[in-house]
Amino acid sequence: MKSTRRTHRHAPLIALTTCAALTLAACGIGGGPEDPGGGAADPSAPIRAAWWGEDNQNQALDTAITAFTEAGGPTVTVEPQPWDGYWDKLATQVAGRDIPDVVMQAASQLPTYAGRDALLDLSEVDLDLSGLDDGIRDFGAIGDQTFGVVAATNATGFVTNADLLGELGVAAPEGEWTWADLVTFANQVHTASGGEAWGVQDGSGDMILLILYVRDSGREFYNDDGTINATPDDLRNWFQLWADLRESGAVPPAEATAEASGNLPGSPLATGRAAASFAWTQDYVALQSVTDAALDIALPPYNAENPSLWINAASLWSISAWSENPQGSADLIDHLVNDPDAIETLGVSLGIPPTAAAREQLVDVVSDEERPAVEYMDLVAENSRPLNRLWPDGFADSRTLFDQLGESVAFGDMTIDEAVDAFFADAEG
Repeated sequence: MKSTRRTHRHAPLIALTTCAALTLAACGIGGGPEDPGGGAADPSAPIRAAWWGEDNQNQALDTAITAFTEAGGPTVTVEPQPWDGYWDKLATQVAGRDIPDVVMQAASQLPTYAGRDALLDLSEVDLDLSGLDDGIRDFGAIGDQTFGVVAATNATGFVTNADLLGELGVAAPEGEWTWADLVTFANQVHTASGGEAWGVQDGSGDMILLILYVRDSGREFYNDDGTINATPDDLRNWFQLWADLRESGAVPPAEATAEASGNLPGSPLATGRAAASFAWTQDYVALQSVTDAALDIALPPYNAENPSLWINAASLWSISAWSENPQGSADLIDHLVNDPDAIETLGVSLGIPPTAAAREQLVDVVSDEERPAVEYMDLVAENSRPLNRLWPDGFADSRTLFDQLGESVAFGDMTIDEAVDAFFADAEG
């Protein structure tokens, strides 16, 4: 399990947020079964497609969708949106039973829209999911129905400044390692630098890292029914781990962490003040583009018996339950994720492909910043464990609260016990 490194510097920044580059068995364009309502669906009926994205993502999808129509597929009206406002518009469209035929979903939102009977069970169309990585093949399933196909993947990684570690003579953790090893590593960096560098950025308020911490024991953070399975002791130990690191000087003080929040170029890792940080794959790409140092990305604390990491669905494709052309909609998804030309067009501008075949196709043509992220997803696919369920309703709010509580503890505005009580009162409510 080697880390991957980007060594060429100053290549252009390309953000990775979502990706529709899957490899699925091809569905014939224009074919289709009867629609879910029992009437004969028109496979040539126009369809609409909506997603959130930036200009480069919109252009790539628009080009791939145009090729789909030119190859004999139905006409597609595209409705790209920025993230801000996307969900408000979609909620309004659901109320009017008028959502686009093909619609991008987030894992945190999928259960809500499926629960409103707004999404089609994909078993009712011809769409083969067998090419997906094992860890995400069932990511869009709720019970015995499937409402989403993973369109993009990402994962959390442990990102290290290889140049700084080389200067200090400190080795980054490799192979199987623990959260206790993280503490040791961070303190080694701080000591070796004479107190000039922090070992790792403060991750105390990152709920994704807490989930990894809990899953490292073999348990799930949430029960299958969506109730919380983590314990107050889990969170108490978590906050204490980071409090001890702040006290030793191995992580930045609260003021420095707050100042760098939401500012990747100004983050301790990017500015060379910290030797490591946890980051999503797309943030790794962004970080590498704003620093002169060579950055490695490797697995976070890893227990081979109980892998805590999972392949995350950055986005999913769903089909409207009211679509008048469900098979044509499925054919569009299949084209976006299976057609080699579409895969090349989309590249990794939308995210990391969730199949080994697509990643193999792209690995030699992506930029130097992007290549380690693509290779890292192969490592994740081999050393991860699927989540037991999609995020429950309220997950996004819990995550925001967790960040606020972590900051309050760091600043001394709350005790660890007070923060634990506040989090569980909200989670259990």
